[in-house]
Amino acid sequence: MFKKWLSTLSLTKRLLLGALLWVLCSLVAAGVLLNQLFQQHVEQQLNKELSVHLLQLITQLSIEDNQLHLSQSLSDPRFAQPLGGLYWQIQSTGPTSASLHSRSLWDESLQPPRAQMGKDTWFRYIDPDLGELYVVGRSITLADTENDQPLQFWVAAQKELIAEPLQRFVWMLVLTLALLGSVLVAGVWWQLRLGLRPLRQLRRRLSAVHEGHSAYIDGQYPQEIQPLVSEFNRVLQSNAQVVERARTQAGNLAHAIKTPLAVLANAAKQNDESLADLVIEQVAGAQQQVDYHLSRARVAAAVKTVGVRTPVVPAIHSLTKWLQRAYASKSVDLKVSSDRVDLYFKGEAQDLHELLGNVLDNAFKWCSTQIQVTVRRVEAINSPSVLVIQVDDDGAGLSPEKYTQIFKRGMRADEIAPGSGLGLSIVDELVQLYGGDVSATRSPLGGLRVQIRLP
Repeated sequence: MFKKWLSTLSLTKRLLLGALLWVLCSLVAAGVLLNQLFQQHVEQQLNKELSVHLLQLITQLSIEDNQLHLSQSLSDPRFAQPLGGLYWQIQSTGPTSASLHSRSLWDESLQPPRAQMGKDTWFRYIDPDLGELYVVGRSITLADTENDQPLQFWVAAQKELIAEPLQRFVWMLVLTLALLGSVLVAGVWWQLRLGLRPLRQLRRRLSAVHEGHSAYIDGQYPQEIQPLVSEFNRVLQSNAQVVERARTQAGNLAHAIKTPLAVLANAAKQNDESLADLVIEQVAGAQQQVDYHLSRARVAAAVKTVGVRTPVVPAIHSLTKWLQRAYASKSVDLKVSSDRVDLYFKGEAQDLHELLGNVLDNAFKWCSTQIQVTVRRVEAINSPSVLVIQVDDDGAGLSPEKYTQIFKRGMRADEIAPGSGLGLSIVDELVQLYGGDVSATRSPLGGLRVQIRLP
């Protein structure tokens, strides 16, 4: 239930809620820590004050005729006020059991644990009548007394003496932390407004693109959002290119069908006796053009698909097995080499087979006895790696001026050999659609080398 509720919150509310929880936990932890530190400080100050009173009590004590006397009263008036909160008591542990206590004790007496000899002892003591007390005591022996009887000195303070300042401090601390929390929350809210402003701007830009007011997302954004904006623009540009290619393919298809239909119409008007043969010929040509342009349109739509990849080497082996059977009369010596096994083509398997099939078929058609296929990936420092496929044959080769002409549609290197001249032009179009390039050069084997470079 909580996860479902959290998933419906906006990004601003999520960040604000997280900041509020963090601020609240931090302030509570800081309040508890400061309260403990202040309480320790007050207790230490009280212990020091009680130690000073204890020294005064010891220095001003005298014994006459086995009676305890103080030469003068202690400086703090609360010792003279009944139940004033500060108390002292002197108790003899000798045979006389003489005792002396402050007026603030009135008719009460302290019964704390025995103090250590010659050393201050601090402890808390709960008196049945006076409540919880902070006590400092010391046991000493006066050298000028008979029998050197030890004396117990105690100075005590009620807990209420520090409870009241602690309570005032807690209220001040709560108010201060509440004010600090309010300031922090306001600062977090302002920071969120400022930090998320680019996202609101991006939303407005996307709305403008959706409504047709802009073709791309413009504006400057922080470095964390700019890559996202760049990817959005790339997607928009790719969609525009797909639409443009679709229009081009539709125009080409219409133009390709227009000519056969015109021929058929003219033949029908002239009552040509060979109309049936002409219809069959022209329909076959039109069907070839339709298949060609539909294939290009499918590739143009699928080339931007993310996450699709096809292994290259298995595809080459599959194609070469079929071509070796088709050209069994040549006894071609085929070699396939690759620097890595995990080389992939970032596209559909059908496109890879069509691309490699045309290149390999051309190599098998014109080679004498040898074909060599090399596949490798070239790594670059400041740019993405490139997949390179080279197909070499030992045929007669071509003159340098024909290296670029063979990739033109309908161009054939040999007008005598059968073929439509579309094979390598299809390869060129497919490679361009996938953002690569194809070239032809003289092969070290003596024939033609076709090199394909794909991202």
